[in-house]
Amino acid sequence: MREHILASLPYPVRIIVGHLIYRKQYQTLHGQGTLRYSAEERSAFKKQIWEDINALLEESRLQSDRKGPYWVLGGQHPTEADATLFGFIVGALICTACPETQAIVRGLPVLVDYAHRIHDRYFPDYDLWAED
Repeated sequence: MREHILASLPYPVRIIVGHLIYRKQYQTLHGQGTLRYSAEERSAFKKQIWEDINALLEESRLQSDRKGPYWVLGGQHPTEADATLFGFIVGALICTACPETQAIVRGLPVLVDYAHRIHDRYFPDYDLWAED
């Protein structure tokens, strides 16, 4: 990712700045406690979180109109939670920096359907993410 974000910098500066950014991010994640878990534990947490969100959306979809969008908290109108969740789902679908998260989200069809319905209703002029 360093080559994309820091592309305008000369190569030696890119290496140094990239290392500084990496070190700062590492310290932040360690301070939060995220990096205190093993890679396997973090993967399990990630999968469980997406599966729980998927289950919540499945329940919401069953209680809604099948044609239009359905909302994460139920109800007739979207909330801030829907905007946030849509952003996270689309981010996971388009970002290649974390293929594990992308695979999890693509493997949960209700999440992808949720994002498709919101995109089709509110953002039809924007390009859709790649369907792999």
